[in-house]
Amino acid sequence: MHSRRQFFQFVGTVGMTFLLSSCDLMQQGGGPTPQSQQIQVTLREWEIVPANISAKAGRVRFVVSNEGTINHGFEIEGMVQGTKFEKEIEPLVAGQTKTLEVDLAPGEYEVYCPVPGHKAKGMKGELTVQP
Repeated sequence: MHSRRQFFQFVGTVGMTFLLSSCDLMQQGGGPTPQSQQIQVTLREWEIVPANISAKAGRVRFVVSNEGTINHGFEIEGMVQGTKFEKEIEPLVAGQTKTLEVDLAPGEYEVYCPVPGHKAKGMKGELTVQP
């Protein structure tokens, strides 16, 4: 009986771990939705590649990789239709990849590294969203 209880505790723990992992993936944009565009972005010391990004309006999934040697982040900011738009991901450590999935309206946006001093050193670019 004791081993049976341990078995069910183990199965419950594994199930909860899987469930929580799935929820975490969903919060991080675990996979592009069928309507999503996907754009790869690379961060390294003092540059964002590509620096000039084009996308169509709608759901866009940015897959951001830090190929630098220090922490870098990724932020999208702009004034669109009179409303301030600002979305970012937490800084990534060297070698880390994260995703940012956003709904974008047509317009011009700035992309940059929000880590203090990095934007001034050149980690910035433009995002143009077409209708």
